[in-house]
Amino acid sequence: MEPAIQVRSVSLRIDRRVIFDDLEFSLAKGEALFIVGGSGSGKSLLLRICAGLVVPETGRVTLGGVDLQAATKKEVQDLRARIGFVFQDSALISNMAVYDNIALPLRYHKKWPEKEVQARVEEKMGLFGVDRTIDWSIPAMLSLEMRKRAALARAFILDPEYLLLDQPTSGLETDTAESLNLIIRDYQQRTGTSLLEVGSEYSLSGGHADRIGVLEDGRITAEGTVEEMQSFLEKGNGPGNSQ
Repeated sequence: MEPAIQVRSVSLRIDRRVIFDDLEFSLAKGEALFIVGGSGSGKSLLLRICAGLVVPETGRVTLGGVDLQAATKKEVQDLRARIGFVFQDSALISNMAVYDNIALPLRYHKKWPEKEVQARVEEKMGLFGVDRTIDWSIPAMLSLEMRKRAALARAFILDPEYLLLDQPTSGLETDTAESLNLIIRDYQQRTGTSLLEVGSEYSLSGGHADRIGVLEDGRITAEGTVEEMQSFLEKGNGPGNSQ
């Protein structure tokens, strides 16, 4: 079966600093892969490359069987309607109300009647526990927790086939993070969505991955099932903060 995401021989430098060096990994359809990386390891860039937002210097990336480097603008736009993306620090549009932030992908990609948009927005806000009293507040007025909940609701609004999540629960209380991770995992298992998540550490108690990969020195240096990687991570072999 063709993988959901395949990254082959990807290299990228920024200001002469090597970010990725012959990076390779794949994500099977319906699988949840968590990539652990230290500060400056390129975790966020990796997700942007997988979404076609950043083009690597060398190598190929395919998403849903589409070669992102060779794809037409229409093919990339069609793919983005099938992707749910949570950016680092939520990245809600600062001058747009929370409700409109969440509705934006629907309005852009689907052109639905507003009544249908409203029903879907209310469904996803309810799923992730977004406080309805903040519908018309701008993101700067919200707590970190509520920005995270709103960002997740926006990422899931299109019922995506592919989820790309950049530390969606970092900075939250443990109970809250585990509750949101449970929602993500339940959705992913029910729908068969292919999920790629990155973060600085993996919660063995509240995580939801099938496999874990370690991003160090521009490559995936270790990967395996959660069970296979558990002792590896517990022994302090996870990524450091070196560039």
